[in-house]
Amino acid sequence: MTKETGFQLPSILSDGMVLQRNKKHTFWGFDHPGETVQITFQNQQVEGIVNEAGKWLLEMEPLPAGGPYELTIEGSETIVLKDVYVGEVWMAGGQSNMELPLGRTLDLYEEEIKHMNLPLIREFHVPIEYNFHRPQEIGEQAAGWKTATSQNILAFSAVGTFFAAHLHQALDVPIGMILTAVGGTPAEAWMKEEDLKDNPLVKEELDQLRQDEWVTSVKREDEERTNQWYQSVEAQEKEDKDYSNWIKVDYDDTDWAEMNVPTLFDETELANQPGSIWFRKTFTIEDSNDFSERALLKIGAIIDYDEVYVNGTFVGKTEYRYPPRRYPVPEGILKEGENVLAVRLVLNGENGGFVPGKFYGMEGKETKLDLSGAWKYKRVATSEPSTQMTFFQYKPTGLYNAMIHPIRHYRIAGFLFYQGESNSGNPETYAPLFKNVINRWRTSWQEELPFLFVQLANYHEPLVREEGQNWAELREQQARVEREVPMTAMTVTIDIGEGNDLHPQNKKDIGIRLAKDALRMVYEDNSYLPKPQLLNVEDQGGRLLLSFQNVGDEMMTHSSNSYFELETENGEWVEASSYAEGTQIVVLVPEKRTVTGVRYAFTNNPENPPYFSKEGNPIPPFIWRWEDEKNRKR
Repeated sequence: MTKETGFQLPSILSDGMVLQRNKKHTFWGFDHPGETVQITFQNQQVEGIVNEAGKWLLEMEPLPAGGPYELTIEGSETIVLKDVYVGEVWMAGGQSNMELPLGRTLDLYEEEIKHMNLPLIREFHVPIEYNFHRPQEIGEQAAGWKTATSQNILAFSAVGTFFAAHLHQALDVPIGMILTAVGGTPAEAWMKEEDLKDNPLVKEELDQLRQDEWVTSVKREDEERTNQWYQSVEAQEKEDKDYSNWIKVDYDDTDWAEMNVPTLFDETELANQPGSIWFRKTFTIEDSNDFSERALLKIGAIIDYDEVYVNGTFVGKTEYRYPPRRYPVPEGILKEGENVLAVRLVLNGENGGFVPGKFYGMEGKETKLDLSGAWKYKRVATSEPSTQMTFFQYKPTGLYNAMIHPIRHYRIAGFLFYQGESNSGNPETYAPLFKNVINRWRTSWQEELPFLFVQLANYHEPLVREEGQNWAELREQQARVEREVPMTAMTVTIDIGEGNDLHPQNKKDIGIRLAKDALRMVYEDNSYLPKPQLLNVEDQGGRLLLSFQNVGDEMMTHSSNSYFELETENGEWVEASSYAEGTQIVVLVPEKRTVTGVRYAFTNNPENPPYFSKEGNPIPPFIWRWEDEKNRKR
């Protein structure tokens, strides 16, 4: 901020904002040095002088929940902020699963979202911005606070909205959510440079990132190279004389090959062939009236890029692998009798395809038409893999400097955090990094604020056939942080992920579980039990008896899976059977084996886990070793 800037407010101070109740309200902005700034709000008036750097900061006494109010700020200019409320404010950070909007969860919540009207829930979405030079005083100008009503709500964070809705219902006060999540980001992006001082590679990387001309040239070269790759693929397609006919209903595709959809290509003749493939599916509609009011094409999840046509009409495209494919078909396109779906699929890497386990079909008002099965296809263009773009928002310190530091004066109740997927490549390093994030954010707000976070859900990368343990190891790192850092709570989600989807749509249960933790930890509502926790493991010879707290009066069993493993005398982990016995779990020990440890749900995708508390909370993954317990008690 320079001395010449003049009057300016950070965009988080704007119409419709929610201020934190029962804490001193902090307001700040920028104006000419020496200028007097006065704020009038709810029978309070404060004033101060703009400092030499052009910044002012003023505090007002706490207020209870209420509104709507007006707030007047007078400096070299005067601005009146309207529709201001006082209530509870939470900051929601992390990566794509926190950022994921309600519009991406319509497969589960379409009717519920359609009727959502929550004018006392507000969201401020911090614009994505990075700065590798230094923490900055003011962020990029944003659109301001939005209300959770029909015209805005599809863009709201799904986790944040379900959290806020549950909190609002319980507390009956306005709720403000500050969204600071960016898809794909590792923990390193959300902290200051000094928090990474033990990593010499970070300093080298930042030295390069601070060369603005280099960053600009990389972005330009990435864009040019990517455009050239797609243009090359399209040029190959257009060399085929039938190119323009592939979307047409009457095109003769009898000489095309056939494949069952959904399937991934890594075990087919299409494996290891980046480029483009065209698919066609002929399907029959018996009564077109059923699709006159609603015709929604759902084609699961596709890796990587798709363009979709129905009866020759373009209905939609998605340019990367993760979003669910939901394409409304305009009225009049579908007809009784034969119809044709045509899909142009572009593979950026060596493998891709149609992700199994999803619905591929057409939904009408009453009818669901399954389109899975035999599809025709034609390999059209082949290429070398498209090189990866450089995502500068993933780089160390950039997002903290530009998105977190500028809003640190805004008073809040606490933090929500859903992140870790992008650190799963090196899970063993995660706990110290995550602790640094927590410490940095608390230091920035100058409060030991509650920090509620989501443990990674069950997931298995569709393109990776071998079952790994990186996600399991990172979950253990997250659990370690909860044990070691005060005022933290971890929401367990191994029961509500989707094994074939990095972005599970069930964000409602996550939001509600976070809200229950907040109600218990922050608002002292003891009607909600904490999640179950392992207390003790007793070796009874031939079986282990595991005792837990917070399970209620009975351990609930939801499936016949076990997910228990025993560590034997040679360090090997072997599978073990188990069953519930009252509020405890019994794990059976194989004959003539000495057991040194036991672990539960230590796999990337512990799908459909068996054990839950009476309240419906899953038993968290854990590792227990007798030697570790002895060391802890010394």
